[in-house]
Amino acid sequence: MRNPLPEPSLLVITDQAPDNRHIEDVVRDSLGAGCRWVMYRDKAASEATFLSTATGLVSICKEFGAILTVNQRMEVAEAVSSNSLHLQRSEDVAIGRALLGRSSLIGVSCHSIEDAQAAEAAGADYVTLSPIFETASKPGYGPTIGLGGLAEASAEIDIPLIALAGIFPTNVGDCLRSGADGVAVMGSVMQADNPCQVVTELLDAVK
Repeated sequence: MRNPLPEPSLLVITDQAPDNRHIEDVVRDSLGAGCRWVMYRDKAASEATFLSTATGLVSICKEFGAILTVNQRMEVAEAVSSNSLHLQRSEDVAIGRALLGRSSLIGVSCHSIEDAQAAEAAGADYVTLSPIFETASKPGYGPTIGLGGLAEASAEIDIPLIALAGIFPTNVGDCLRSGADGVAVMGSVMQADNPCQVVTELLDAVK
């Protein structure tokens, strides 16, 4: 039995915030607008900085009854009791599950149907599939999967599939109709002048 996704099925992934703001500010705005699922991702941060920020974000998420998913750093996920982990390799799912427990929400980044099938077989609760569309956050990041590839992947796996990359309120509906169980965004929220408004528009499209 898989662990359920947070509702609504919008995942906001952190990136560098604009110079005049902090990650915590954008996360709080996103949660205030109704988002209930945030992934903390920062590959450049030191262990100490990552742990400190994750601790603060867990506290903020608890205020709103939201889930904080820690990207990749298993020991930090355990230390801050986030109970949710996102991995880059399906081979690590069993390790993460043993560390965090059976009830932990664990996902895997996937870029093909084969990746998604491997993650499902490994026991992941969900996968992100990317890049669905071209994205400013990662220009030139591999060939786009498109709505056709999204539909094909959805037909081949039974666990929830989260569409990622190039997601905006205008194409959320297309993703859901093509089989996505939810959508994930990064730059469109993290770099927005008004994150609250963007999240509100995304949630309206998800619902």
